[in-house]
This record gives sequence, structure tokens and C-alpha cells, in this order.
Amino acid sequence: MDDDNYILQKPLSELIADELKRKIWNEDIKFGERLLETDLAESFDVSRSTIREAFKILEVEELVISKARKGTYVTDFTDQDLDEIIELRSLIESQAFTQAIKHLEKEHFDHLRKIMEQMKVIADEKDWNGLFDLDMKFHSFVVGLCGNSRIIKIYDSLQVQIRTFLMHLDRYYSSYQAFYDEHKELLKALESKDEHKVNEGVKDHIAYVEANLLGQHAKASG
Repeated sequence: MDDDNYILQKPLSELIADELKRKIWNEDIKFGERLLETDLAESFDVSRSTIREAFKILEVEELVISKARKGTYVTDFTDQDLDEIIELRSLIESQAFTQAIKHLEKEHFDHLRKIMEQMKVIADEKDWNGLFDLDMKFHSFVVGLCGNSRIIKIYDSLQVQIRTFLMHLDRYYSSYQAFYDEHKELLKALESKDEHKVNEGVKDHIAYVEANLLGQHAKASG
């Protein structure tokens, strides 16, 4: 099934939920902002019940929160939320990447190299959102090969939160090229099929984010 056919088969509420995610990731909608059901129904030219269904999808993904008698708001991620996501991502990905080594074949590396080729183009275009989308494709593809259905299911359930978390990273990387280079090193580690290199590569990649993101937040609050 190609992407266009898949999109056409999605319920309208899912399509709207996806569009709202993009708007949040593009920062057209801000963290903590109230989402007005009536305005969105008018904007998307759909019923208010369809908007409510979209809200329910986003609420399950913990991207929005409904407050009794106050309305629906975009979740405002705290430093603790970010810290927890970093910790969980490190635990899951270091384990999944290591387990994926024995399942990686030539066609899998070919696919990862194609993602890297796309990432190089996007890095040259200086598009953080495009890079973050490809980051998710890269990491999700490897996790999907770990052979543990429960790890894959847990990781899938965290996809939206991880992608939202990535929004915070653009200001902490020295350049688009640096972000690309990190993934190039991660691919080299996977190609070596050395468990220690892969495990350390994943942890170093995520630790870099942790040191920069949380360190900067600590300075801001200090």
C-alpha cells in the first residue's frame, strides 16, 4: 500500500489529529495553548464532533490535555518530562539497537543509507523539522528489527512524545551538519555489528542531547 492510499483510508479525525501535530511541531501552535473546538471545526470545515475525536487521539498520545470546564490545551512539557523521555529513550534504544544487530541484512543497511542520503539533503536545506522526521524514521526502523514485539509496541506508543521532544533540540546542536554526522556515526557502529560500539553509540547520541538540553534548562532556571 502506498502512502497516498494509506492517507485516503485514514478517518478524517486522524487526518486532522496528524495536521494538528504538524502545526505543534512547526510551532504554529504553541505549548500550553488552548485549542478551540469551534474555531478548528470552522478552519478544517468539519463538525465539532470530528474535532473532539481528533482531540481524543491527541490526548491518548499525551500531546493535549482536557481540563474540566476549561477546555483542551496543548501539553506543556516540563523539564522532568524531558528528562523522563531521554531516560526512557536511552533504555529502550540501547537495548533494541543491540538486539537488532543479528537481524540486520544488506537490504536493511541499504534502507538506512537511503535515509542518510535524505538526511544529508535536508541538512543542506537547513530544515530542522525534516531532520527530526528522518531521525524518527532511522531510529524506528532499527527498533522495529529488534525482534521483541513488546519493545516495538512500547516504542511505537512513545513515537509522538519523542517527536515532540525533538522540537527542543534545534537550539542545542551546533549545526545541521552535526546532527547528520551523529547519525552517520551511528550507522557506522551498526555496520560494524559490534555490540559494544552500537550500545555506546546510542547512549552517546542520547547523552549528548541530555547534557546540552537539560544543562541549558538548568542555567535558564538558575
